[in-house]
Amino acid sequence: MELVEEIKRAVEYTKQKEYKKAEKLYLELLKEYPDNPSLLSFLGILYFNLDKYKQAEKYLEKSYKLSPSNTIVSYIGFCKYELKKYRAAVFYFIKTLEYKNNFYGVYVCILEALEILEEYARAYVYAKAAINIYPMDEYMLNAVGLYALHTGKFQECEQYANKLLFLNPKSYYGWELKGLLAEVLYCDDDIARECYKKVARYGNKIGGYHYLAINYSKDAQYRKKVYYYLSKIQKAVQTGNNPRILFSFSKYYFAQRRFKQGYKYYIPMAFNEYGKMFNPQTLHCKWEGGIYKDETLFVYGDQGFGDQLQYIRYLPYLIKKFKYVKVMVSKPLISLFKNTFKNCKSVRFYPMKSTYPHYDKFVLLTHTLYYLNKDFKHVPYTSGYLAADNKKVEKYKSEYFNNNNLKIGICWEAGAAAIHDQIHRTVNIECFEDIINLENTAVYSFQVKPSLENYKKYPNLIDLGSTFEDFDDTAAALKNLDVFIVVDTSAAHLAGALGVKTFLLLPYCADWRWFDNTETTEWYDSVKIFKQTCKNSWENEFKRMLQELTLMVKK
Repeated sequence: MELVEEIKRAVEYTKQKEYKKAEKLYLELLKEYPDNPSLLSFLGILYFNLDKYKQAEKYLEKSYKLSPSNTIVSYIGFCKYELKKYRAAVFYFIKTLEYKNNFYGVYVCILEALEILEEYARAYVYAKAAINIYPMDEYMLNAVGLYALHTGKFQECEQYANKLLFLNPKSYYGWELKGLLAEVLYCDDDIARECYKKVARYGNKIGGYHYLAINYSKDAQYRKKVYYYLSKIQKAVQTGNNPRILFSFSKYYFAQRRFKQGYKYYIPMAFNEYGKMFNPQTLHCKWEGGIYKDETLFVYGDQGFGDQLQYIRYLPYLIKKFKYVKVMVSKPLISLFKNTFKNCKSVRFYPMKSTYPHYDKFVLLTHTLYYLNKDFKHVPYTSGYLAADNKKVEKYKSEYFNNNNLKIGICWEAGAAAIHDQIHRTVNIECFEDIINLENTAVYSFQVKPSLENYKKYPNLIDLGSTFEDFDDTAAALKNLDVFIVVDTSAAHLAGALGVKTFLLLPYCADWRWFDNTETTEWYDSVKIFKQTCKNSWENEFKRMLQELTLMVKK
C-alpha cells in the first residue's frame, strides 16, 4: 500500500509539472523495488514526456521484459523511433497492433520508419491495413498509392490518386500521385509539372517546388528553372537550414562540377539530420584537415552503400594523418573493407550502431575529399582500390564460371529513397533479352531480391544474387566476369572500385556524380557509360552494347 501511495504522490508531482520531484521520488523507490514493472513504466513514461528518450527506453524496456503489457509497448516503439532505431521501432509498433492498439500515430510511424528503411513492400502492407480503419483519411490514401507506385502497382496507384481527387479536388496528395505517375510511368513531363504546380498551390509549397526542381534537373538546359524553384523553396520555409533544400542546392552545384559551392550546402545538410540513420548531434570535434599523428580519427560512413563504396577510396590519405582510424560503415560492407585493408594495422572497421567508439576527431566519409582538398578533378585510385577475397573468387569460379563462354553479369534494378531516382535508374529486364540469348555467352544475374518476377521467364539466366550475403560475396563473383552491365546502383561503384570492365546504363536524367559524361567517368577507369539519348527508350543504348558484346564473343 505504501508503494502505491508513493507512486500516486509522484504522479501528482507530474500533474503539477514538478518533474524533478517526481523523478527523484521514482528513483528513490527503485532502490527499494528495482524490479517493479509499474514503477519502471511510470518513470519511463515520465522521461518519455520530457523527451528524454534514451532514459525512457531503458526503463520501459526493463518493465516490458518483466511484465509484457499493451500499455507501454507503443511507448517503447516511439522511443526507438525518436532514437532513430527504426527497425526496432517497427518491431514494437507491430507488437502494439497485435495488442489491438490500432491508433493513428502508430500506423504513421510504421510507414515513415519503413520508408526510411526503404522497405516499400512492407510499408504497402501496413498502409493497406491502415486504410481499412481510416478509409477516408488523405494521408493513408496517399500512403497506399505511393507504396503501390514504389512496388510497381501502377494501376492501383492511379485508383488511389483518383479517389483522393474525387474526395477533394484540391488534395495535394492526389496531385502529387498524379504527377509522379505522369513522370515515371507515362513519361509526360509537361503534365507532371502542371500537377506539381497544383501540389504547391493547394497547400504543399515545399513539396511541389521540390518535385518541380527535380523534374527540371533531368535536363541541363533547365538549370535556371531548377535554381528558380530551389529559391522558391528557400523562401517558403522558415529556416535556411532545411536539409532538403541544402541537399538540393548541393546537387545543383555538384552537377556543374562547382565543388566548393556544392559543399557549402552539402556539409551543413548532414548536420541538420538529413542522414536519418545517425544522430549528428552526438558527434564532436570535427576534423577539417590537418595532421594529428597522436590521435584517433572516427570516420562515419554516411549516405548509402554506393556512397560508402565510392568514398572509401580516400581512406589511405586519412591513415597517413592519424595514429589510428576507426571507420563505421554499413554491415554488408565490413568484410569487403576489412579484406581490402587487412595489412593496415592502424585501421579498424565497425558496423553501424547507435553508439560510437572512442575517438579524438571525426569526419563523415563523404566529406573527406573536401577536407583533403581533392575535388572532382583530383580523383585518386581510378584504376581500382578494393580487393576481393581470393578464396571466394576461386569458389565462385569453380561453382559457376567454369566454362569457355563470354561471362556477362547484369543488374537492372536500383534502390533509392526517392521514387524519381528508383524508377529512372531501373531498366526493365526485357531490354536485356537479346543479350541473355546471345550465343556463346553465360549471363549471370547480380540482382538481389528483384521487386518484379519477370526475370523468371529467362531460364538461361544464372541467378547469383540469391547467393550473396554481403558485398564481399558480390565482389568475388564480379572478379570472374568479362563484363558487367549495370544500372546506376551500388553494384556499379563496387565493380568500378574493383577494376572490373563495366557497362554503366545511365538514364537521361543521371545523378549529379556522373556530371554530363556520356562515355567515361572521372571515378572509375574500367567503367564505360551508355547514357540514354531518348528519355522514353533504351533501344539505342542496348543496340550499341549488343554490338560490342558480339565483337567480344568473336574474339
